[in-house]
Amino acid sequence: MKKLIALLLAVLMVLGMAACASTPKEDTPAEKPAENNNQTEEPAQDAEQTAEPEGKKFEGKTLTMMMSMSESNATDAYYAQIAAFEEKYGCKVDVEAIPHGDEGENLKLVRLATGTLADIYQSSVGAKFDEFSPTENCVDISGEAWANNISDGYRSVVTYDGGVYATPADTSNAAGVIYNTKVFADLGIEIPETWDEFLTVCETIKAAGITPIAAPYAKQTNSQIPFLMNYYYVAQENPDFAEQYTNREIDLDSSAAFVRGLQKLNDMAQYINEDALSTGMDECAMMLGDGTAAMMVIRTNILVTMAADCPDKIADMDFFPLPDVDANSRGVSYWLPMGWVINKNAAEPELAKAWCEFVTSQEGVDAYSAAVAPTGTFCLNEVDLSGVEMPQALITAQEWVSTSSTPVMEYFCRIKGSNQATICSMCATGEITAEDACQQIMADNVVDAQQKGFVGW
Repeated sequence: MKKLIALLLAVLMVLGMAACASTPKEDTPAEKPAENNNQTEEPAQDAEQTAEPEGKKFEGKTLTMMMSMSESNATDAYYAQIAAFEEKYGCKVDVEAIPHGDEGENLKLVRLATGTLADIYQSSVGAKFDEFSPTENCVDISGEAWANNISDGYRSVVTYDGGVYATPADTSNAAGVIYNTKVFADLGIEIPETWDEFLTVCETIKAAGITPIAAPYAKQTNSQIPFLMNYYYVAQENPDFAEQYTNREIDLDSSAAFVRGLQKLNDMAQYINEDALSTGMDECAMMLGDGTAAMMVIRTNILVTMAADCPDKIADMDFFPLPDVDANSRGVSYWLPMGWVINKNAAEPELAKAWCEFVTSQEGVDAYSAAVAPTGTFCLNEVDLSGVEMPQALITAQEWVSTSSTPVMEYFCRIKGSNQATICSMCATGEITAEDACQQIMADNVVDAQQKGFVGW
């Protein structure tokens, strides 16, 4: 009997499963529920009408952003990207403009400490970025597919403990001498290939009643540029200099090339405009454009300023490396662009990631380039700049970057004292000697290294 009951139960289970799997029959009239004549059936909504458009998924959201106000007018490109981003995603970007350089970096550190930092902000990369403790305070983007479009060179500088913490915000900038070709041609000047030849050129220009070098030292950080660009020659002298210095195996004055960089800065003091400490980038760009100055020892982003202030003069400009002692070992140093960094406590982290994805895309690059001509490479893979017209000075600079170049020292050594800009400003105007400047920088760096906890300092 038990076997029979078990068999019957098994048959019922099989039949029940078959019924669940079979196609249901249409209800007979008797089986239909009673109709409610007072209830109107609502038509099914069109899925295409109700589905949120892919591009508008951030409709109504606001991204807070801290943007560094560059003297090169690159901010025009940032705002062009913002407009395109807002249109694409239906969101708003609330921009807080802050000073460029150390003042802006320090302001962001205060905001970080007080918990009032924006969702996304621009930051220098290298030594300055260390101060933000990226692994603790910033979002790691290494797992995002779009982060693969960041060039390996840039990724290596913004990688901490395997995480990637910044997206390129701008283009790289080679550093050297931007010069007015008409002034050189009128005075019969050849491009100098050694430092002694460079000083002779300065004397020739000065004798003609023209300012040899337009110096935009109203902002102290600009006075560092001629000195910092000399790192190419330091690295040629000792490729391991930055690592050995970081490990406290050598000091700065052990490198003759390092000291020469400060000496060059000091040598130029007699050839710059008298009001250098109150002169900005725009004024210097105009001087160079109209031929009242012959050269600027600067980064290539000055070409953006010239394009805005004196666009008809930019074709008269060209570039050569700041020379050293050997004509056969000339080269350039370059700066990597600032990075877009996502605050780990961002109110809109996904929107911040969408911004980073946008600026690394061809669409973002096109928006930038339509507003401002690039002054270097974007540090991105697979972007096409074939349709962008480049000035000759930039073409020449990029040729040097591709053959004889290195990033400046701060990307290899995280030690950089907070007073370096002030020290360089005094050296650049002849207030102190190159030797004094070197000793002051060394002492300033000791304080910085100790504060950062470097071993051996």
